[in-house]
Amino acid sequence: MRQRVPQTIMFHVSRNSRERGTGEIELISSALRAIRSALPSTWTVEAGAQVPRIESRRGYVPDGQVLITAPDGASATVLLECKSAVVPRDVHTVAKQLEHYAMAAEEHGFEIGGSMLVAPFVSPTTRAQIERHELMGWFDLTGNLRLRLDRPALFLDRAGADRSGFRDPADRLLKSLRGPAAAKVVLELCDTPVPVGVRDLAARAQVGAATSARVLELLHREAVITRAEDGTVTAVRRRALVDRWVQDYKVTSSNEVIATLDPRGLNHAMAALSTVDSRVALTGSAAARAYLPPGLTPVSPMVSLSLYAEDPIGLMEHLGLRPVERGMNVFVMRPYDDVVYTRSRKVGELDYVAPAQVVADLLTGPGRSTEEAEQLMAVLETGETGWKNDLA
Repeated sequence: MRQRVPQTIMFHVSRNSRERGTGEIELISSALRAIRSALPSTWTVEAGAQVPRIESRRGYVPDGQVLITAPDGASATVLLECKSAVVPRDVHTVAKQLEHYAMAAEEHGFEIGGSMLVAPFVSPTTRAQIERHELMGWFDLTGNLRLRLDRPALFLDRAGADRSGFRDPADRLLKSLRGPAAAKVVLELCDTPVPVGVRDLAARAQVGAATSARVLELLHREAVITRAEDGTVTAVRRRALVDRWVQDYKVTSSNEVIATLDPRGLNHAMAALSTVDSRVALTGSAAARAYLPPGLTPVSPMVSLSLYAEDPIGLMEHLGLRPVERGMNVFVMRPYDDVVYTRSRKVGELDYVAPAQVVADLLTGPGRSTEEAEQLMAVLETGETGWKNDLA
């Protein structure tokens, strides 16, 4: 659906089907068709070199150009950089190349209005890096499109897929953080001081060195961590790390969840937990509150209790919880791995899962849990190095 805004065009279009052709010419043609289809007929979109072929000081020349002209005659040249495959780690280099070219063009009297990264697939993490480096947009063959221009005022936004349908059978690189082993590495990275080597991290996380290496390689591609030439992790962007993890981890699907009701309320359930013999670790709203500093008001009231239990049935019997389909106030979960217990922290008489696990559970939980996650991360930013997303 298109919505006209004075002097600015803004669109949000639903997911498109994937187009074929992943070569440079096909990618550019597909990008031009997508831009044309999103604009009214009174706008023009022309391919070709509006700016003469100018090499930047580093010898870089963009793969393509497109001239976009508004009905009032205002126009902008947009540079296109094509990649047969792109990962977040590539964005920094692409942004620098486009920046140097725009400066070279300006020295010759030509103005560049914006730039786009074009690829068969641009992942959510790559899109976040594009925004971070202030490129004007992206396009991929699954239908993802973003283009922002200042003059003429223009904003296009088209939603495609969040997962790639393009697979190279020879590519055996790890693509997902799904599963207990990856979770162990993620949680260890959120707690371990850097620098840390591959084998040291594997020993701390209690996973194989090969698993540690593959997870770190994925995170390096995704620009979540910084590594030295010998592979040592020198910096971790913890917020970005958890954001990447929750693309593959979901609290309600990664764990076995039983929705229950404590007729006597949450206060009774919380008080009774200290008398349970088996292992229990709180997460969700209760855990977020445990990690907030004294005097800080939670962003939302606690309406339910979420916890991991070694013996869910025994816990339910001990607390008097009843399985229900509606009106639940206690979510009892059998965890994806015992790491939720081994990395838990005691606050008062109760155990709470590690802050990174709390954030992941809140980000993928129901209700206003995302707002609770944002509040907890804001607190972590002030007290723990690496939680700010602008870490180099």
